[in-house]
Order: sequence, then structure tokens, then C-alpha cells
Amino acid sequence: MKHFRLSFLAAAIIPAAILSSCGPKTLSDKEILTLIYEQTDGENWSESAGGGWLSENLSDWENVKLNDEGRVVELTLSEPKGVIPAEIGGLTELKKLTIYMKNKKDEDPESCIPGTISELKNLEKLHIYCSVPCTAPSLADMPKLTYLSLRCPGSSYPELASRDLTELTFNDFVGAIPEYVYEMPALKRLVINPQRLDEGISPKIAQLTALEHLQIDFSQFIGSVDVPDAPLPEELFSMTNLQYMFLRGVSTSGTIPPAVGGMVKLKSLILTNLGLTGELPKELGDMPVIENLEIYNNKISGQIPAGLFNATTIKQLWLDHNKLTGSIPAEIGKLVNLESIQLQKNNLSGSLPASIANCTKLGNGVFVDFSGNNFFEDIPEAIQAMPKFEKFKF
Repeated sequence: MKHFRLSFLAAAIIPAAILSSCGPKTLSDKEILTLIYEQTDGENWSESAGGGWLSENLSDWENVKLNDEGRVVELTLSEPKGVIPAEIGGLTELKKLTIYMKNKKDEDPESCIPGTISELKNLEKLHIYCSVPCTAPSLADMPKLTYLSLRCPGSSYPELASRDLTELTFNDFVGAIPEYVYEMPALKRLVINPQRLDEGISPKIAQLTALEHLQIDFSQFIGSVDVPDAPLPEELFSMTNLQYMFLRGVSTSGTIPPAVGGMVKLKSLILTNLGLTGELPKELGDMPVIENLEIYNNKISGQIPAGLFNATTIKQLWLDHNKLTGSIPAEIGKLVNLESIQLQKNNLSGSLPASIANCTKLGNGVFVDFSGNNFFEDIPEAIQAMPKFEKFKF
């Protein structure tokens, strides 16, 4: 009887052990990377992208960085093709991930980035570049992100948990700029180059008081662009920590307020294809470190204010393709650092001031263009004697 009981107990234990061994297996980091290599055409990666992969020591694998425990903490995939396997979500110690997909539009699936990316809860820096239309992964469970750069052509903007980002780049997304973008107090760099933009910039952008670099560029070099029917918010010009501002095609109207003079850290101001009207405020000359001042392809009218030329740090001044009238103030001679100027396609008139000759660096830049106006034909001799005069266009 005792023998029967022992046999029965052994019979019960053995199937349980078998069932336990058949459960889902947790892959090691090395096994996960091997799977990624095999499923994304790793054999055809270049040596710089996949050198050492599949060798015995994981520390020898190119673009893979380990911590002291041998876990993968940094990974760059620069030549994968097809679909990244879902098992990438098992690299739970990853802090930095960079993926440059190399898919071709006519042969690869629409979504090449798995949703399991959201399982990388320790990730601090994420850069994904897709060469074909793809769906952006949800980032709703990734609270530690501080750097995010995504190019997902045709995709809606992703969910995003972290509000601690310092750098954010969105390329080729469609829809309105997400509200959460305006709720990131630590953000220093914001770049948005949308494929379609449904709404303009919210006045809430002024809440980004730490922002130093702002670029929102909605443009297409081929075909037409449906610019959002919205004015450019004046609040943009109250962002006193900005050093760089580039805006194109994100509004249909608006003016430049006198408050622009308070942007004391701004080195580059580029406003183009925004439908801007009104006059240039003289306070533009109050910016103490401005080097690039480009306000072109708008509907700016009135005269060029003499006060603008108080900004003697200007190297590049582009005011072309507007509706400016009157003559060029003689104060332009203050711009001793000026290298490039574009004033073409306005309604300017009168004589070119001889004081332009004081701008001895003029012509060192790419363009010097005064054409398409109503200037007198006689060009002062002092201007004709300038070293780069042959580069000037009248």
C-alpha cells in the first residue's frame, strides 16, 4: 500500500514539472539581440553597424553598451530592415535606444516598431527614424524619458507619459500639436516638422520658460501646403530664454509686437511664410546678440525702421518678398558685421545709401540682393569700391 502511494505521488509530480518547464521562457539580453539580428537582415548590416555580433562576448558587439552586471543599457540599430521583433521589450535595463529603420516603401510593412517598446520603463533617451510610413509606439508607460526624437511618417502623435523631457523632436506626424508639448517645464529644445498640421501654435507655448531652441517648420518643397488658419500668437515673443526661433508655414496672419526687443538671448530669428502683416517694430534693434534676422515671404509693410540697425551684431539680414516701402535708412552703415542682405521683391525706392560701404564684410555671406525694387540706378561709388561688389545683385 505504501509503495502504491509513493508511485501515485511520483506520477503526480512528474507532469507538474513537465508543465512548469513548458511555460514562457525569459530570454537573456544576448538572446534578444540575436533574435533582432536574425529577423532584421543582420547578415547584410555593415561592419560598423553589426561588427562582432553573434560572437561569444556580448561586450564585443558593435553599438551595444553594457552595465557592470552585463545588462544592455545602450543600443543603436542603424541598418535593420523589416520589423523589429517584439522581444526588444525584454531589454528592461535599456537607458538609451536608437533605431534607424532602412525599409523600402514598396516592400515593407507599415508598422515596423513594436508596441513592446513601451515596456522599456528605464529608458531615458529614445530616437526612432522610420524611412516609410509607420505607427508611432505608445510611450504612456515610459516616465523616465528626457530625450525623445521620432520620425514616423503619416502617424498620429504618440501617447507620452514623461513631462521631464529636455529635448523633443517630432518629424512627419499628422494632426494638431499635442497639448502635452506645452506642459514640459524642463524642455530646452523643441523641433516639430509635421507632415500635416491641423492647428496653429497655441499661446500656451509661452509656458515653456526654459526653452532655448524652437523650430516648427510646416513646409513642402513639392506641391501645396494647407497652412493652418490661425494667427501667430504674440506670446512667442515673450519667451526671453530663446536663443533660436525658426517658424515656417504655421500661421496665416499675425504681427511682430514691440515685445520682441526683450528677447535678449536670441541669436537667430527666422519667420517665413507666416502671413505676417503690419510694420517691422524698431525694437528689433534692441536685441543685443542677434546675428541672423530673417523675416521674409510675408506681407510686412511700411518702412524699414532706422532703429533696427542698432543691432550691430547682425550678420544676416533677410527681409525679402514683403511689401516694404520707402528708402533704406543711412543707419544701415552701423551693421559692421553684416555679411548677407536680401531686400529683393519689395517696394523700396530712392538711392542706396553710401553708408552701406561701412559694412565691410558684406559679400562674405551667400546673398547680397537689392533687386526687384524701385531704387535709383546710380549706385554710389563707395559701394562700387567694396571688395565683394561683383557679388551684389541690383
